[in-house]
Amino acid sequence: MNHQARAIIRWVPASRGGRQQPPPSADGYTAPARFESDPQEQRGVWSLRIIQAKGLRGPEVIDAIVQFVMPNAPHDILKEGERFEIVEGRKVVAKGVVMPSSLTPPGQISDFDVALLG
Repeated sequence: MNHQARAIIRWVPASRGGRQQPPPSADGYTAPARFESDPQEQRGVWSLRIIQAKGLRGPEVIDAIVQFVMPNAPHDILKEGERFEIVEGRKVVAKGVVMPSSLTPPGQISDFDVALLG
């Protein structure tokens, strides 16, 4: 069964504790993710993989297809509106939100839209 979801992801800038720069290509990038609906990680810690990414504001903000690496992950957590953080060690390197698959994002994303992502 295909457990992919669509998400808008913003890489946290280095000035706010994130990566020095976003990955040159986010396709295939994999790292642990923390989910807003499970702040204590009672459902475990699961790695999220970016399957496909399209830049909405250069590489800093992307429209992505994501999925968990493990088949036994809690796939129901990838529901529309779910917010998450991608981490490298203790560092939050990206923030995202699961989007409706039917929504077509604009070709560019505004400063306001970026602020909503965190």
